[in-house]
Amino acid sequence: MAITKAFKLAELIRHIEYDSTDDVIKTSKPTQDKNKKRGASTKTATTQFNLDTFAKADFRAARYIVAMSRGTDFHSTEIMLVHDGSVVTLTAYGTLKDATLATFDADISGANVRLRCTPASSDSTVIKFDRTLVDA
Repeated sequence: MAITKAFKLAELIRHIEYDSTDDVIKTSKPTQDKNKKRGASTKTATTQFNLDTFAKADFRAARYIVAMSRGTDFHSTEIMLVHDGSVVTLTAYGTLKDATLATFDADISGANVRLRCTPASSDSTVIKFDRTLVDA
């Protein structure tokens, strides 16, 4: 069954509410724009992987809030990075942890900036992030 534009509009209206007391618009669904993203990955190896990538020509800087868990251990950190088109500078701060569950690095590969993650254990590690990008 094809989804009509009228159905899409009805679904949109169903999830949006205006709160006149606080003068804000609320939604029961997460919103996204080109500068924001959420992601998650579960890894069972200590091999470095791309947690996230974005186009270097379109965005100059990024901020990530990363939350990780492995069994009963938790680790959260905020990562800021900026690039000049060929080199990425990264800093992690605000780190809260039971144990160090992963380390992070960043580089440029072709047209993309990559946030690289290396889990500290081959035990199942869940890594979630929220990302905000700043236009170039």
